[in-house]
Amino acid sequence: MKFSSFHSSDDLQQMPEINVVPLIDVFLVLLVIFMITAPVIKTAIEMGLPSAQTATADPSQGITVKILPDGTVWIDDERVSIRAFPERFRDIYSNTGPGGNFRPVFLAAGEEVPYGDVVTILDELRVAGVEDLGLLTQKE
Repeated sequence: MKFSSFHSSDDLQQMPEINVVPLIDVFLVLLVIFMITAPVIKTAIEMGLPSAQTATADPSQGITVKILPDGTVWIDDERVSIRAFPERFRDIYSNTGPGGNFRPVFLAAGEEVPYGDVVTILDELRVAGVEDLGLLTQKE
């Protein structure tokens, strides 16, 4: 409890206050739990990604585009064909961020994916207005 005196009186008045320390403790414990359990691994599709020494990007913060050798493309967890990719990606990308803050886009293409498919997707990403693009690799 907190004691204080008013203007000219010598009487101590009790002022109730809420103890928020236990509430903050609970929130911090919940925050730690969510930080440990929240990362969802978006690598459910097995791909032979190229390796690099500095693979540090976090694809969970953006849109992941995966190109498979058979010509299919995955936008996060949605499978689309290369022909349907431009329209579907623009729909997803235009609705990504509040106030026009677009999320970064991460491109994953295995070593066996034809180079022409990668160039086609890169071109479509540029046409869609992607400025923040990262290439996913495996850390050596």
